[in-house]
Amino acid sequence: MPAKTEIQRQALGLPARERLALIAELRDSLTPEDIPVPAWQRELIRDRLGELDGLDPRERSTPWDLARKDLFPTGK
Repeated sequence: MPAKTEIQRQALGLPARERLALIAELRDSLTPEDIPVPAWQRELIRDRLGELDGLDPRERSTPWDLARKDLFPTGK
């Protein structure tokens, strides 16, 4: 198996389109268990999900037409 630096050198020598395809392939090869999530992020997610628990489903989200107006106020 080639050394990591050799693989990096070869990858960096690829055209941009092929490097992007390689990035996507590498990303897709990962499972959730492969990606470490720090305890503080898990706690933050747990807290935010807890805040949603008491809300009426209509309060949990924003209809797209209203979100679009907030995101794109010029109407584009």
